[in-house]
Amino acid sequence: MVASLLALCLAPNWTAKMSEPKVEGAPCRVIEVNLDSSEVRVGVVVSYGFPDADQSFGEMVKISGATYAIDGAYFDKTTKHPIGDIVVDGKLLHKGLMGTALMIDPHNNVDIRRVERHRTQDWSDYETVLACGPALVLDGKIDVNFKEEGFRDPHVTGATQRMAVGYTQDKRLLMVHIRKAVTFAQEASIMNNLGCYEAMNLDGGASLAMFGKGKTHQEPGRKLTNLLAVWVR
Repeated sequence: MVASLLALCLAPNWTAKMSEPKVEGAPCRVIEVNLDSSEVRVGVVVSYGFPDADQSFGEMVKISGATYAIDGAYFDKTTKHPIGDIVVDGKLLHKGLMGTALMIDPHNNVDIRRVERHRTQDWSDYETVLACGPALVLDGKIDVNFKEEGFRDPHVTGATQRMAVGYTQDKRLLMVHIRKAVTFAQEASIMNNLGCYEAMNLDGGASLAMFGKGKTHQEPGRKLTNLLAVWVR
């Protein structure tokens, strides 16, 4: 018992890692982040000229110095404006007023909740907010209602490869590329099976992007306006 406790005490404070599990028959690429580590910071990277301009994924990753990064919220192809609220370093950079939001405070405490449509939200307690959606898992249960959240475009609601973000009750953040066409319901089941207490969908299709430890694992087919990024000191 003493030896096992000592080994636990001496165990390294891991920060982040990547894996490629197969979940419910779908090949996935997973970035797993230890939110209890003081060496980890999670935030949103926006394009130069945001919210009215896009930028290449490679440029955004390089300039930000991110250790890991994935695509973020859906955005309008014409205006380039994201569909949801974006908060960077505690400052509201864009107000979208829809969807579901990932919220992270200065102590790496994370939450995911639906946004009340067309109503201004108070994000003053959070350093990072990325609103996209729809919600997939809430309070430990699969909870998908994309129509209620305003998602009606068949290109978005149909089966496609997807990117999702979620967190576990032991403070692990999961950034997941599902590399097989799935519906929102199937995506929710996969995130639930990966152990997420709460999870939400992110942009997909030509926006799918993933970078980790110096390598681009998924190159998007278009320029982007926002990323979800992790910095490991």
